[in-house]
This record gives sequence, structure tokens and C-alpha cells, in this order.
Amino acid sequence: MEIIERYEHKFLIPERIIPEIRSFALTTSRVDTNARQDGTYTIRSLYFDTPTLDLYTANDREQGRRFKARVRMYPGATSPCFLEVKQRSLDVIVKSRAAVSRDRWRQAIACDSATVDALPARSRSGVLAFASKVHTHHLAPVLLVEYEREAYVSEVDSYARLTFDRRIRVQPRTELELDADEGRWRSIDHVVQTRTAEPATVLELKFERRPPAWMHAMVRRLELVRYGFSKYCYGLRDELTLPSADRIACAPGAA
Repeated sequence: MEIIERYEHKFLIPERIIPEIRSFALTTSRVDTNARQDGTYTIRSLYFDTPTLDLYTANDREQGRRFKARVRMYPGATSPCFLEVKQRSLDVIVKSRAAVSRDRWRQAIACDSATVDALPARSRSGVLAFASKVHTHHLAPVLLVEYEREAYVSEVDSYARLTFDRRIRVQPRTELELDADEGRWRSIDHVVQTRTAEPATVLELKFERRPPAWMHAMVRRLELVRYGFSKYCYGLRDELTLPSADRIACAPGAA
């Protein structure tokens, strides 16, 4: 099981300042090796919640201690799926994730003994931790979220990442399924949803303990202001408040 403890600062920035931020990043960092030739890669996550959407509510109210559970995959890549639990304790983020092959992740969540026993020890504990969250809290699939990420990894810090997330889109998903219906994606990073005067991008700064000096200097120079933007919360709110007739039927708790 991979465990990452870090801080995350998010900003909603106008696209026109991305070149300047990118220049800052390139003074200390390299493009993520998982990126395609255009410098980006696609992330798709299936988010889980309780029947009464308790995880959404905790996040929306910014409760000091909360968690998210999701299955993540990278469309177009050959990597496995990852069962992830992302826990927040005040400002500290602890993310654990375990790799499972794309054809066995459902069985892993169900704690199928043959599947779990066949996993490497480093994945087995993570799978069981994820499954425990699912079964203890009666979690079920709620929403599929996909976006394009441009990421930079620091070469001078022990751990520091800068990412731009664009083309954020969602669709309801109430089954254990990662395949998407291409005709049902709904964008959530348009100006109506973000309430910005121009197209915006989600910038994330991720680091251990305190921001590296270059991140601190960049934020001060560009006068960036932190802005909470949960893709899951924005996406679910969009689906629940602006649904079409068929999406109402898909909404959790719908009559």
C-alpha cells in the first residue's frame, strides 16, 4: 500500500496566467513522466458515498476530519486501477492507495478471497483498508469524474508537485463500472459553475510540511488566493441541482 502524507493548496486561476506559472515550475521541476507528448494525461475516478451522501456533506461543509473513497484509473494507459482513500485531518491530507488489475478490482472490493490472496502483500493491506471503508460505511458508487492533468514534479524537494486540471467533467454512476458513456459527460469547470469572468483552471500545489520557497514566491508574486474546489462536490452538486429527467432517476435517494 502506498501512503502519502502531504498538504494541498488549491487555486482557481484564469487560463491566461498558466504560461507564467509553468515557467516558475520548470525552474525546479520536470514534467510528470506519465504524461503524453502534449504534456498531459487523463484521470478518471469513480467516487463512492453513503446512501445519504454523508461524505459529500462532510466535504461541502468543510468538516475538519473527513474522507473520500474512490477507484482511479488512467484511460489510455496500461496501468492498473487504484483503490484510494483520501483522509483529511484539518490541513493534513493522508492518501492511501493500492493497485489492482483492471479485471479484478470489483472482486477485490468484495473481498473475494482468491483475488485478495493473490495480491502482493503491499497491495493486500490497502485493498482490505479500502474494502473496510466501503462495507463499514455502506458506500456505493455515485459519480464518475474525469479530467486532463498537466503535472510537474520537483527535482529539488523531497516531495512537491504542481498540477493543472482542465476539462473536468462528470456523469452519474451507480454501478461498479469505470466505463463512461461519452454522450453523458457534463462539464463542471465552465464559467457558470465556477462563477468566474473567464475560463478557469484548477491549480494544485502539493508538498510536505511547508511550501517550498519557489512555490511561496510564485504565490506571492502572482497574488494567488486559495480556493476550495472539490471535483466530487462540484460534480455531484451539478448533477443534483441541474438534472435532466433521466438524471433525476439516477440520483441517489431519488424516488
